[in-house]
Amino acid sequence: MSSVGETLRRERLRKDMSLEQISRETKISARLLEAIENDHFELLPGGVFAKSFVRQYARFLGLDEEELAGEVEKAINPAGDLPSFTGAPPEPAFKVPKVTEWEGAGRSNSSVLPALALVVAVMLVCSAVYAWWQRSRRPAPAAPPVAAAQKAPATVPKAAEPTPAPVMPAANNPETAPKTEVNTSAPAPEAVPAAVESDNPAATLRVSLTADDDAWVQVWADGKSVITGLLKPNVVKTAAAVETLRIRTGNAGSLQVTVNGTPAGSLGPKGQVRVVEVTRDGVHILLPPPKPAPAPAPEPL
Repeated sequence: MSSVGETLRRERLRKDMSLEQISRETKISARLLEAIENDHFELLPGGVFAKSFVRQYARFLGLDEEELAGEVEKAINPAGDLPSFTGAPPEPAFKVPKVTEWEGAGRSNSSVLPALALVVAVMLVCSAVYAWWQRSRRPAPAAPPVAAAQKAPATVPKAAEPTPAPVMPAANNPETAPKTEVNTSAPAPEAVPAAVESDNPAATLRVSLTADDDAWVQVWADGKSVITGLLKPNVVKTAAAVETLRIRTGNAGSLQVTVNGTPAGSLGPKGQVRVVEVTRDGVHILLPPPKPAPAPAPEPL
């Protein structure tokens, strides 16, 4: 009977194929294919790989791959290399105790269980007593003084006086109407302060308005209307804003404006309509836009 390698070589030559051609097709190097044909299976990567290579080679040539793989297995692991089990088996490296010893150990462990259960029960009882003792030592929470709070008169905290800020002149913006600076050195008449119409904790501008005669006023704080109506003499109206305050009055000569505690002076003659803008840069009078020039009259035909 021919060997595995001889069978493969004979079939390859019968099909007129070279080892390089089979190596390209099976992805097995030509050196390993030559070792298989020479029955040098010890040169292959291992027993499992050797049988796998022989199967692929036989499958490519159209031979019985299982039969040839079995022949390779016999060639790699011959029957004579198997260990012999004749004679008495060797003594084990360790000695297993007899059944009677295991039974005695079980009885000794079972006697320990009641003692462990007793210890656990004693620990639980001690923990419960300690917790009860801690709760008894804890003082009772004091009742809130509701009655004292109800009897105490309600007091309203006084609003903090605003800190006067210097009024700085602002540069004219060519995109807006021209602004005229107001003389802040003129004294203002004393008036009784009133509550702020629109109080804002973040406000940086606070304006007080008084009049020595009836004056219609309207005030916008940051673009929102906060005061509208007729201002009577000796009545104070106050408004606050973060960025801008705009004041419109129908009697500029009778209205006195105080910005952050500093008088702004006269806004104009009595009976005149004025629009005043107050910013962080100062107080400005917004002049009305110039009237458009009249259209030229058509020339007679």
